[in-house]
Amino acid sequence: MENSTQETMKENFTVTFNVTEQNKLLPGYTPLKVPMYLQVTIITMYSIIIILAVGGNSTVCYIVFRARRMRTVMNFFIVSLALSDILMAMFCIPFTFVANLVLNDWPFGEALCPIVTYLQSVAVFLSSFTLVAISLDRYVAIIYPLRRKMTKRQALVVILAIWIFSFLIPIPTAVTARIHQYVNVTTAPRFCEEILWTDKTAEYIYGVLIMLLQYFIPLLVLILCYGRIIIAMWVKKTPGEANTSRDQRMSESKRKIIKMMITVVVIYAICWLPLNVINIAGDIDPSIYNTNGMNYVWMATHWLAMSNCMYNPFIYCWMNAKFRNGFLRVLSCFTCGLVKSTDNIEMDRFRRRDTVMTSVSGNGSLSRYNSSKRSCTYPEYTSIIVKR
Repeated sequence: MENSTQETMKENFTVTFNVTEQNKLLPGYTPLKVPMYLQVTIITMYSIIIILAVGGNSTVCYIVFRARRMRTVMNFFIVSLALSDILMAMFCIPFTFVANLVLNDWPFGEALCPIVTYLQSVAVFLSSFTLVAISLDRYVAIIYPLRRKMTKRQALVVILAIWIFSFLIPIPTAVTARIHQYVNVTTAPRFCEEILWTDKTAEYIYGVLIMLLQYFIPLLVLILCYGRIIIAMWVKKTPGEANTSRDQRMSESKRKIIKMMITVVVIYAICWLPLNVINIAGDIDPSIYNTNGMNYVWMATHWLAMSNCMYNPFIYCWMNAKFRNGFLRVLSCFTCGLVKSTDNIEMDRFRRRDTVMTSVSGNGSLSRYNSSKRSCTYPEYTSIIVKR
């Protein structure tokens, strides 16, 4: 027993000694060391994504559910998109960038490896499928205006189906993702990857299908739908479209919504394209990952793809007056009134106008000009101003 123990200790010492001697020649025996300045840069960049994505998309959900008038079919889909971005920001980004870019090692344990890998794939499916559902809904509403519009209940059923399929499709990822080491040494870094595939052909086919379903097929559907919508709204006149001022306002409102969603889709396509291109190139020729500077290229494309989850709230605030007013209300609450909402701004503007109209009576007291003839109160005047 003692002899075997001594032999084991001797073998461990020999291995440790060899690893120490070969560290400079074999980087795979220990995690790659990232310079401190680069660690600070990476942590700062990804922290910005997490804070803005969680804060902005949570505010979007609050705005929609706070006011009854905001609970529309379109906004239900926007909430679903916001929840997928929150899922990505909270449960995927922190683990992946720390393990892959800061530590170059998986420190979060065996259990979290398949969960995080699975949820990241789920979040991407949720985003792409929701964007497709929005585009199809807008396509039917614009191209076939006389058809019955989707009801809120139908929208909730579609959203439920999207979430179910998004959780079902990447199940093989959760089954096959495990921690492993490329070198059977205790000091070697651990990686969270899909390693339990027994058939390489099946693994390759699954990877291609995932890439097609997550990005390329949805992108094709989005291009076709919004391309047809652009032709119908800006190039050709929709059949049966009236020329009344009410119809013109409704048409302009539709155009604003379409512009907003096209912006969302374009940013989505731009953010995810470089990473998908690198993944395709890596599948064709894995040696590209050994190219000088590829770590920095991969880091930049990965950050760009992950950053997609923080842009949508800014787009809604920029291109939609209702969301903009909702964001101003939330900021007004957090800043104790330093940032004013649209309603408060319009109220102050009305009060300034009303002050100008005051006059001094003969006995020196202030009286409002023609106040007895007014039939509108301040809130009514505010609503009139907003409508203008």
